[in-house]
Amino acid sequence: MFSLPWLELSRFKRHTITRLAIIVVAIIPAIYGGLYLASNWAPTDNLDKLQAAVVNTDEGAERPNSDGEKLHAGDELVEQITPEGEGGFDWQETSLKEANDGLAEGKYFAVLEIPSNFSQRLVSTGGDDPEQAGLNLRTDDAHNFIVGQMAGTILNEIKSGLNETTTAEYVSEVYLGFNDIHSSTEQAVDGASQLNDGAVDLHEGTGELSDGAHTLDKGVGTLQTGIGDLDDGAGKLVKGSEDLKTGADTLAESTAEAKDGAKKLSAGAGQVADGTSQLRDTADEVTDKAEDLRDRADDLVEGARPKLNQAEDDFDSARKTVRGDMDDRVAQLREDYPDDPNVAKLADDMDNLGGDLDKAHGRASKAADEAKDLEDPVKNAVDDVMGKIREADKKIGTLDDGAQKVATGADDLHSGLIKLDAGAGDLAKGAGDLNDGVIALKDGTEEAKTGVADLKDGSSQLADGSDELDTGAKKLVDGSGELADKLAEGLKQIPTYDKSDRENRSDVVAVPVDAEKLEDNAVDAYGEGLAAFFASLALWIGGMITYMVINAIPYRALMSSAKSSRIAWAGYVPGLLFGVAQVAVLYGVLTFALDFSAGSWVWTLLFSILVAASFHAVHQLCVAALGGVGRLIALVLLMVQIASAGGTYPVETAPGIFQIISPFLPMTHAVNGLRTLIAGGDMLIAAQSAVILLLMTAICLVATMFVCGRKRMVTLTQLHPSLSL
Repeated sequence: MFSLPWLELSRFKRHTITRLAIIVVAIIPAIYGGLYLASNWAPTDNLDKLQAAVVNTDEGAERPNSDGEKLHAGDELVEQITPEGEGGFDWQETSLKEANDGLAEGKYFAVLEIPSNFSQRLVSTGGDDPEQAGLNLRTDDAHNFIVGQMAGTILNEIKSGLNETTTAEYVSEVYLGFNDIHSSTEQAVDGASQLNDGAVDLHEGTGELSDGAHTLDKGVGTLQTGIGDLDDGAGKLVKGSEDLKTGADTLAESTAEAKDGAKKLSAGAGQVADGTSQLRDTADEVTDKAEDLRDRADDLVEGARPKLNQAEDDFDSARKTVRGDMDDRVAQLREDYPDDPNVAKLADDMDNLGGDLDKAHGRASKAADEAKDLEDPVKNAVDDVMGKIREADKKIGTLDDGAQKVATGADDLHSGLIKLDAGAGDLAKGAGDLNDGVIALKDGTEEAKTGVADLKDGSSQLADGSDELDTGAKKLVDGSGELADKLAEGLKQIPTYDKSDRENRSDVVAVPVDAEKLEDNAVDAYGEGLAAFFASLALWIGGMITYMVINAIPYRALMSSAKSSRIAWAGYVPGLLFGVAQVAVLYGVLTFALDFSAGSWVWTLLFSILVAASFHAVHQLCVAALGGVGRLIALVLLMVQIASAGGTYPVETAPGIFQIISPFLPMTHAVNGLRTLIAGGDMLIAAQSAVILLLMTAICLVATMFVCGRKRMVTLTQLHPSLSL
């Protein structure tokens, strides 16, 4: 079974060149796979070796609510990315001209332009007209397309970082604004509480004012009644004083007549005796009238004095009430409500009322003083007159009793009547003065009556206004209390944030979703992810090289009696041995040169040997069936499998035709199985791929056996081929 394969291999021991060919066949897949994987092992880890230019023309801008603090976002961005490796590329800060020249010459792989309004637009997020801040990244695909794609990824990372920082700063200002709102609301709560306390005090004051206003109104009503009574009494006093004046005039006339009579009596005593009876009657009448006059004068004096005193006291009490407590309360109201027209009008009315009461009190005091000054002279004059009248009456009586005595006392009577005439004149004059004073008193009471009526109207308005003011104060108490309560409730709902809390919340809001990439069966390097694809390519190329060096089948054996299966096996075993050697060399190079690792080394090596066995079976079939054309077909299959195996991108991203043919090509299953074993994935996938590869290997070997059977018959085409490769 192994004699024919060994016979095929033994021919490589004849010459040095054939021995070297064996070595070349074994190491070519390792060279191919190693070179490709080495060049793609970790390309993103070396981006810092690519130079890129950053052009910063940012002019800076003033931060909002920062007391003149400026933001230089362009400088901060340059400081962030220019340290080697921090910004993806090796960023160099240059001028715009140097950057453009460097990009055109290929010195710089990318140019990042920071515009002059970069900071201005960043701070605009806290203003009324926010604008997006822009960055410009330019690449030149004429130098390298892939670098342009990487630059776009780097720009997205820079943009995300800036967005996160800017959003965090803006949100931090928002949270800081909550603190300011809380503080302002707290001050508003204090102010509302103070307003409520003031409203309570005002309500108490308006209550007292209302009570005082009603008391004043009631007192003014009583005063109005008293003034009315005083006016009535003053009217009666006027009438009494007029009667007193009339009586005094009559008395003066009588005394004048008596004086004349006494003179006549003195001239003729005889006539006196004749007229003593008439004189006595006249004297009695005068006495009666004098008594009546004295009674009226006494009544006038006694009646006027208490009423005048009472009027003076009432005016004084009203004046003190208005000028005292009411003035103070109105002044307090005027101070508390300087802009209230009703309070201003009330203050003016109170001033006018106080002035009227002062005038009325002055007139009442003057009238009382005048009446008091007249009281004693009137009484003295009346008493003096009455004494003289009684004395005259007594003398007339004596005269009537004895006419003789009249003659002897005529001189005395004449003298007494002279005095009586003088006293009667004084009485008449005093009565006139009294009448003038009483008339003045009556005028004063009339004016007082008018003033008190006005005062009554003002006090009524004051009472009504104070009631309305008290009602308004009550509403103010209720409203201010409700305002304070609502503000206090609102204050509890306004949060505050300390610095650490603001920073934490700002970071969360700036990046509300934290996406973490979790990789199952992760590989250590980008090259390890591509190893399944490049290892499969290397083993496919190894199979192609193998059957370029060795024969697909031992053609001389076709002329023997050996079975076709033995002939096919004899051609396959040397290729399989080369395939095993290629697998060993390939993984040896990957392990020691690139620090390659696999999730399961044993199964990875065994599966790779199966891949090599399957690929060599395909190449043996192609070469055995078609010769040189078979090698061309194997090359075409390589190109097709590169596009449909899903080695770099999933096959689902390829055109539909490649998705259709992918399951029927051996490299597809080789890549799937190796990728699973290298990363340490589901062994069921690797097992399924192994079964398919075993099935494809068996089909190819059976087909090769069939080709060997056909090869035993030599045709004219085989003797004279039209094309030889």
